[in-house]
Amino acid sequence: MRLFRRRPRLNLGKFRAPEPIEPAPIERIVEEGVLIARNAVRMAVKNRIIVDAARDHLDFDDGALAGLVHVEFDQLAEQAERLLKVSHTERNREVQVGLAEGLRQASMDGELISTIIDEARELAWSEIGTAIVAKLREAYSPMEDPKYQAQRARRLREFRSINFAELEASSHGEY
Repeated sequence: MRLFRRRPRLNLGKFRAPEPIEPAPIERIVEEGVLIARNAVRMAVKNRIIVDAARDHLDFDDGALAGLVHVEFDQLAEQAERLLKVSHTERNREVQVGLAEGLRQASMDGELISTIIDEARELAWSEIGTAIVAKLREAYSPMEDPKYQAQRARRLREFRSINFAELEASSHGEY
């Protein structure tokens, strides 16, 4: 009786190196880097809106958020410039220079800044609304209320006694 059996070897075939692929153009890399940075800035603004509203009870302030967008883009541009100093290839240097330049331009683009703020506000209020609905669902589940079943029959009788035609007529004005 053997305790350890050898598994048969799989024939994986011969290795063939993949065809070399041409690297992406630097302009495309820079463009995609700026798009990624834009999403990161939008998320930072969204988080600031949520924290200001929920924790700090502050009102929405377009000016403060525009400043935040500007600062976030500038910090990302500075990070790209720091990476430029440690880049070992000419291609990496070109990418970092283009990225830093693109981020600086983005930090000065008023239309882009207002678009980012609007998108972040939409995301923040959607997230806050979802959290509120979840809390309300958790706070009140009618099936867990002992009075729910007892009062259900009374509520249904009251509902059936409503004269909807009369209610509709009373809601319309004379004109």
